[in-house]
Amino acid sequence: MSAPSDDLEMEKIAEDELAKLQRQYRVMEIDRAMVMTSVQPTLRMQKNIINTLNAELEKIMLELKFTKSTSNLLENAKTREILITLLKEHEKYSTEVKEHRGFINELDFLLKQVQKEIKVLKSKTGCDQSYNITLTNQTVVSQLKNRLDTAMKKFNHVNSDNYNMRLEIDRLLRDRQFFNTIWKNQVKRLMDGKAQIIDLVEQAITTYDQREEWCAKLDALKEKAAIDYRKHCLEVRELQRQLDHSMKLEEFLRTKGTVRLTAADAKAEAKKLEQQEQEMRTYNNYVNILDAIKEFAGEDDVDKLIQEFTRREEENYALFNYINEVNTELKNLSDNVRMLKTNIDEETAKHQAKLFKQQDSIESLRTTLEERKNATAIARATCERSAEVLASLLQQIHSLAISSHCESLPLLKLLGKNFNVNVNNARLYIKSLEKKILELVEIIKFDEMVQRASENKERTPPSTRRRRARGPQPQPSPRPRVPLPIQA
Repeated sequence: MSAPSDDLEMEKIAEDELAKLQRQYRVMEIDRAMVMTSVQPTLRMQKNIINTLNAELEKIMLELKFTKSTSNLLENAKTREILITLLKEHEKYSTEVKEHRGFINELDFLLKQVQKEIKVLKSKTGCDQSYNITLTNQTVVSQLKNRLDTAMKKFNHVNSDNYNMRLEIDRLLRDRQFFNTIWKNQVKRLMDGKAQIIDLVEQAITTYDQREEWCAKLDALKEKAAIDYRKHCLEVRELQRQLDHSMKLEEFLRTKGTVRLTAADAKAEAKKLEQQEQEMRTYNNYVNILDAIKEFAGEDDVDKLIQEFTRREEENYALFNYINEVNTELKNLSDNVRMLKTNIDEETAKHQAKLFKQQDSIESLRTTLEERKNATAIARATCERSAEVLASLLQQIHSLAISSHCESLPLLKLLGKNFNVNVNNARLYIKSLEKKILELVEIIKFDEMVQRASENKERTPPSTRRRRARGPQPQPSPRPRVPLPIQA
């Protein structure tokens, strides 16, 4: 029987231990929830701070990348040169200032000596004379100090003006350099375009002049060929007429000088004579042609005539080929000139269209720029108004918090020393104000309940009439304050 009782005791001990652990777990969960609800705004604010720091880090990295670019390196080199010159000027002016300070120290030393001498003279002479001397010395010293002060002010003013003028000159020089580069590029493009147009015009002029020259040569060759053809036709007609006349005269003389023969002999003789005449005619024709050629050429040697004829034929053939080549080249040049004119017209049209398009785009960009400027001005005005309203609201919240004695928040103490109301901690102030208001409402309700109870007590009859004293009425439990969620 002892074993079951031991088991029951062990189970009871285990159940008690389990209940104890459950109670501890419940308490720890409640503590964890409270800690999380109290730490959540701080965590949210820390997340916001981390996000802002990350954004600033990205901006810094972007600025570092920009500083490593070539333009920034060139600007840094320029600023370095400017700083070197400014340091040199600073050294120069510092040496001048040291010299002036040395002069001032010398003047102070002389002033002290003068004062010592004044004291000595005071001890030797009367009071009035020493007083006058001291007054004169003090006036002289004050005048010298005033002169020195004005000179130093003028010197500093001149230095500041020189520095501002140097900065303005450097800015103007940079602007002038930028304008000169743009101007040189535009002038270079303009000169290249002019050179191309001049080359095209010169090519067109040369081709037109060559075409005119070759046309004139071709017309001269055509006229010469026509004249030669007319001369040749006249010479051929004259030779034919002379040949016909000689043939008729020869036939007439032959018919007159021949003896009458028999019919067969006459026929044979006639055939023979006709053959001889034909041969003679052909011979005479050749001889006349040869004589005419000799007379025309002015040369009696046949070999030389043959050589001259072949040479003339070769020249004529070469001229014919040259004329054909010139005609083809003229045709090609005219085609090229036509194509160049069409290309020039197309390029001018494209250029005009591009200019119109650029003007339209410039106008559209100007309109959009004006619209954007107006929109930004409106947005800036609204932003300024909202910032003013927000600042006034924050100021009112801060005044309310001060008047309600809830400005010292524990979370703000944990975050830092800044207890002013801003965008980040305004919600905490509002939350504290809400809690304060709820507390005040509960206090007012409690006061009203106490006052009502006192009034009821005054209205109740004396103790002799009361049957039995009633028990104490249960006071209404205060409404639990539910924490409102704070948005990030």
